[in-house]
Amino acid sequence: MKKGYNVFAAILLLSLSLTTACSGRAVSQPAESSEPESSNLSSSADETETEAPSEAGSDAETEASSEAGSEPAPAASAAAGTDAPHADVLLTGPPEISLSDSLSSANTSFTLRSGNSEWSWADGDEITTSIACGSAPLDMNPEQAAKLEVPDYNRLDSVPYLLACVILPDRILLREWDIQDLGSTDAEPLSETEYSEVLPIELKKDRVYELVAAWEEERKEERSFWGEASYQFLTE
Repeated sequence: MKKGYNVFAAILLLSLSLTTACSGRAVSQPAESSEPESSNLSSSADETETEAPSEAGSDAETEASSEAGSEPAPAASAAAGTDAPHADVLLTGPPEISLSDSLSSANTSFTLRSGNSEWSWADGDEITTSIACGSAPLDMNPEQAAKLEVPDYNRLDSVPYLLACVILPDRILLREWDIQDLGSTDAEPLSETEYSEVLPIELKKDRVYELVAAWEEERKEERSFWGEASYQFLTE
C-alpha cells in the first residue's frame, strides 16, 4: 500500500514539472517574437528621420543656388549704362534732339532734326566740313513743319521741356516768334534765350521756335567734331 502511494506521488510530481515547463515556454515565446518587431520599427524610424533632412537640405541648396544665379543680372544691366559719355562716338553730322515734357508721367518725346547747319569732323589728320542750307524759321510750311502739342497745366504760361541728345551741345539759343508771324520774314523774335547748361527749356503754345545748338570747336581734341545746327518747330 505504501509502495503504491509512493508511485502515485512520483507520477503526480512528474506531471506537475511537465506542466510548469510547458507554461513557462508559452510565456517566453511572445517576448522573443516582439523583440525583432521593435528593432525593425526603430530602424525604419531612423531611416525616415535620416531621409527627411537630406531632402530638405537638397531643396534648400537648390533654392540657394537659383537665387545666387539670379543676382548677377542686375549688375550686368547696370554695367551696360556706363558708356553714357559716348567718348568713342564720332558724329559726322548734327545729331537728332529729343524734347520731353518734364511735368508729364508719360514716357514720350518729340524728335527734332536739323535744317541749317555747319559741321566739321576730324578723321586722323583730315578735317571734313559740311554745310546744309534750309528754310528760315518764318518760312516754314505749317502743313509740313514739325508740331509739338504743349499741354495746359493749371494755366501755366509755359511748360519746361527736357532736352536729350546722343552728345549734348555746349550751349543753346532759343528764339521765339508768335505763330501769326509765319510768312513775315521781317518779324522780330518775341524773345531770345541762351542756355549754357543742360536745363529745361520753356515752351509756350502757338509759337514758332528755332533752337540753335552749338558743339564748341574748343573741344575738338576731346570729341573730334564741332559745329552749329538749327532745329525749327511749331507749337500748338
